[in-house]
Amino acid sequence: MNELRDSILSLGVADPETAVAVHAALGSDPALVARAGKLPQRLGDIDTWVKDAFLRPDSPFLEAAASAVADALGEEPDENVDKILRDLTIRPRTVYDLRLTTALPEAEIEAILPVLAEAGLVRAELNPLDPDNPFWTFENRLARFAGAMLGEHLPRWRRGYITDRLWRMTRARFDRYVCRPEFNRLAREWALGDPAAAASTRIVVPDPRFRQMRTLELAVWDADGGAIALGTVRWKFRMVERQLKRLRHVKRLLGDPDARLYCVAPRFESGFDADADPNLFLIGPAQLLRREPEHVATEPAEPESGASENAPESSPDGDLHPISRLVGGASLRVG
Repeated sequence: MNELRDSILSLGVADPETAVAVHAALGSDPALVARAGKLPQRLGDIDTWVKDAFLRPDSPFLEAAASAVADALGEEPDENVDKILRDLTIRPRTVYDLRLTTALPEAEIEAILPVLAEAGLVRAELNPLDPDNPFWTFENRLARFAGAMLGEHLPRWRRGYITDRLWRMTRARFDRYVCRPEFNRLAREWALGDPAAAASTRIVVPDPRFRQMRTLELAVWDADGGAIALGTVRWKFRMVERQLKRLRHVKRLLGDPDARLYCVAPRFESGFDADADPNLFLIGPAQLLRREPEHVATEPAEPESGASENAPESSPDGDLHPISRLVGGASLRVG
């Protein structure tokens, strides 16, 4: 059962990307949804809705977001908690990562994280390449929104003099730190629809040759700990071939397992449909939100009639052939 998918669908927003963006900021708690007014139905309406619901002085959720951490903890967070949550806003991190980015002692971090988890602010996610060192990530959506969008600008949001201008300056943070984590989580939960899947996570793989760490937003593991699928996820923007090259590079770093490759995005560069790899699958937002998806592990289904009508709104007309049938309905195996 995909609880996140069902929660997003319960909002009643038809456009897949818009539904994910609304849920990323608000969740689906009926009490919160009732206060949010009319939910946006088109991606182009998101800007106005976020400003009216979260960022104007008289908006219903500005102060709720600003106090989300304190409300969860029952007290104002201290400086060390602020440091940890600020870094988790950017991306999930291990204790080792947090030690480097916050300069806090490891013992201090290990004492704080369980308190934050018990308060419902963060959660630990599986790290299959280092099981004793999980990825810590945000759980509380209002607190995540506050960390991404309010922060140092909170006095300006409260004054309301330059809300529109400040939104234009910080708009990218909403996509990067609010919406993208939700979309990544949705992709991981969707991947668990494979009967062979026991867990789905993000992974970070060392690349000795280039002395870098390579990250994949999606990795699917079977009950024996073997990788059965690896994926890269792109929120809102077109997926480019460079990301597919990175995906294949990480696959080689892992010993080139016999794993499927998932590319998850609202649209793709034209070169993707010419790729002959039978293990490459292109997945769109509409498919992630199908209640009973035909998982890509099976033989590819024929595109549904009228599938292009369900393509995400952000897909421009130039992308509608042949990629629309990939993002609009059924999975298609390339090649």
